[in-house]
Amino acid sequence: MKVNELIANRRKELGLTLEEVADKVGVSKSTVKKWESGYIKNMRRDNMALLADALHISPLELLGPDEDPKAADDSHGYYVDPEVAALAEELRTDPDRRILFDATKDLSKDDIDIVLNLINGLKAKEGKK
Repeated sequence: MKVNELIANRRKELGLTLEEVADKVGVSKSTVKKWESGYIKNMRRDNMALLADALHISPLELLGPDEDPKAADDSHGYYVDPEVAALAEELRTDPDRRILFDATKDLSKDDIDIVLNLINGLKAKEGKK
């Protein structure tokens, strides 16, 4: 599925109007329509993050799953442990559990580095790289 189709389909699945999405992202209704029609193919990163949040999807999905459709659907290929893959997918898709994805939204680069160091420390403690 192309990105513009993803945007339109997801908006409709959520029962949102063009105007509601535009308000959430801070753009005009016509801009959202242009994203959905494919007229605008590239968007600013800040708009991409806001649009993904409005549509309850990962910003990565807006980068273009056209390259390898199987890879976009196969979280097990990224994660070694299938249970971890299932948990990661739940964390990504469940709005009440997206804390790991949403936590960095308003953090500075230094704060994100602290979080990454903490995660790397936990992995080292468990003997994982």
